Amino acid sequence: MLEKGEYIVRKWGWMGMVLALALVLGGCGSKADISVFMMSTTTVPSELTEALKTELSQKLEGKFTVDVFASPMYNLQKLFVEYAAGDNGVHVVPEEDVKSMSKQGGHIPLDAYFDKDKYEEGYFDGLVLEKAEKGYIEHQEKHLYALPAEKLPLLNKLGIKEKGLFVAIPVRTPDEERSVQILKLMEEAK
Repeated sequence: MLEKGEYIVRKWGWMGMVLALALVLGGCGSKADISVFMMSTTTVPSELTEALKTELSQKLEGKFTVDVFASPMYNLQKLFVEYAAGDNGVHVVPEEDVKSMSKQGGHIPLDAYFDKDKYEEGYFDGLVLEKAEKGYIEHQEKHLYALPAEKLPLLNKLGIKEKGLFVAIPVRTPDEERSVQILKLMEEAK
């Protein structure tokens, strides 16, 4: 037979576990299939990130989900963390950072997907890693690594017109194909 104290502990112990489980499961929201990270030298208003998310979601018509978020201020260490984490499919960042990260092998060449003559500002030297028998071989090569944001109609429509912003696909993107689709949607005039 249980004493009164043991009964209370057992009763509330089970209730506590159920409550903790409910909190854990309730906190598990669904993560978007692909995300767009924005960081500029000025502040990116949350209205712009929400508008971009809405536009991209409408254009995707349920094929996959997208999330858009921005850093509230420019911070180089935060940018390094975003590149290292590999959670984002697309980065919208200042030109200097795009060029710097490309020289370190941070971006996927876009030549196969976009016209380098149309986006010549994004055509520059960068590091390309070629898979070898043991590890990788590094090459410095000129490629289209980024698209200038000011030449992308969807971004212009939403008021993202800051000169010197570039859109690139980080080499650690979770899904290259979906990342390219996002860039192609930004390129559409409709």
